[in-house]
Amino acid sequence: MRITTLTKNYFFYCVLVFSLLMFNSVAYSQCPTITNPNQSFCDSQSPTIASLQAVDNGGGIKWFATATSTTQLNSSSVLVNGEDYFVDDNTGNCGVRQSVTVTIYSAPTGANFQGVCVTSLSQATPSNPQFVINGTGLQWYTVPTGGTPISGSTILTDNTIYYISQTNPDTGCQTSRLSVFVNVGLVPAPTGNPVQEFCNVPGNAPTVADLVASGNNNWYLTSAFGIPLDPSTPLVNGQFYYATTVDPPCESSDRLEVLVNIYEPNDAGSDGNQSICVDQVASTVPFDLFNLLGGSPDNTGTWSGPISTTNGSQGTLDVSSMTLTGSPYIFTYTVTSALCAPDTSTVTITILPLPTASVSVSPTTICSNSSATFTLTGTPNATVTYNINGGANQTVTLNGAGTATISGTYTANTTLNIVSVASAGTPSCVNPQTSSVTLTVLPLPTASASVSPTTICSNSSATFTLTGTPNATVTYNINGGANQTVTLNGAGT
Repeated sequence: MRITTLTKNYFFYCVLVFSLLMFNSVAYSQCPTITNPNQSFCDSQSPTIASLQAVDNGGGIKWFATATSTTQLNSSSVLVNGEDYFVDDNTGNCGVRQSVTVTIYSAPTGANFQGVCVTSLSQATPSNPQFVINGTGLQWYTVPTGGTPISGSTILTDNTIYYISQTNPDTGCQTSRLSVFVNVGLVPAPTGNPVQEFCNVPGNAPTVADLVASGNNNWYLTSAFGIPLDPSTPLVNGQFYYATTVDPPCESSDRLEVLVNIYEPNDAGSDGNQSICVDQVASTVPFDLFNLLGGSPDNTGTWSGPISTTNGSQGTLDVSSMTLTGSPYIFTYTVTSALCAPDTSTVTITILPLPTASVSVSPTTICSNSSATFTLTGTPNATVTYNINGGANQTVTLNGAGTATISGTYTANTTLNIVSVASAGTPSCVNPQTSSVTLTVLPLPTASASVSPTTICSNSSATFTLTGTPNATVTYNINGGANQTVTLNGAGT
């Protein structure tokens, strides 16, 4: 009897356990399942709870914020990047809830203003590594929404806004777009003459600013790196300089090398001159005009003037054909070169006339021991050599008006002879002269008185006799009385 009872009880429990197992199996088989616990979206899809994916096994699908929350999430609630969401059936009694971790891809990140520096426009493409844009599977567009992406080899347009999305690597959807203002700096290596030459003009020496290359440039002393030279930096002869092309903020990586040659200015020296006395022209031997220039003239010049010269830059001149009427003769020395401005100077050859002088005396006749003045007239500032009555030579210098005077008291006839005249300056031209003038000096007249007889009686007669220079007029008085005159006859009495 007891054995039967135990057998019945055992059977009952087995049926009960089996029933419970069958109930739980049916109940849990209706809970939703998640095949992809990591689900991703693009922000452009505006994903919500309804976007989450789970398998409905018959019990319905409800989403919760936590594993134990009893508040169901609204299907229109916006998904949050990085959040976990938990699924249950309509009863909410599935026990341990399966979860989904959400990843939402948004627009790529990067600066909204970006530029590329290229040596060729073919390098200005979306694939240029100078663009710093963080994202996956970037796509470039010319419009903020819609449109067709441009290829990675498309040449971008300078000063243009482009719109860039990234691609969800899981689903392939496209995110919203980052707007980027693109600046394309075209900076090819500059071109120019590899040897540049300048003239070292005093007060205006060549500087870095005078170097020439294509485009806008920075100049350096090295082929790489270095600090840009100030444009006012003086250039150095024989120095190499290196130019880049600059289109801010871009600068070419390659540089143009330029060798600088600096030449000194042409120097024709300073003006010179030479004077030749007219009487020396025929006997003057040919001479070099170059030797008459001042300073340190270059010996590469040429001469031009009214008379041809020989020996190139020496300018050997024959003056034998020169005349007073053709004077002065001006010769020009010109030095030229390809880089520096021509420079000129002149040499003036002057033919000097011989000086002259003449003499006169006033008055021309005087009484002995009277004064007279000799006047010399001639070339201004000339020195006149003369003598008196053939005596020793003496000199006198004419003033700026060309005159000089010699005055004195004379007792005898006096002749002033001009021997020669020498001009002032260098050379001094000498002209022999033969002009002369004579001063006539008259002797003083004489007279004496005698009486005969020397003694007489009162009321007797006597004769006074005056003897002297014939035809002279004698003034006399008697006993100191009034002066009277008498003229001597031709015999002087």
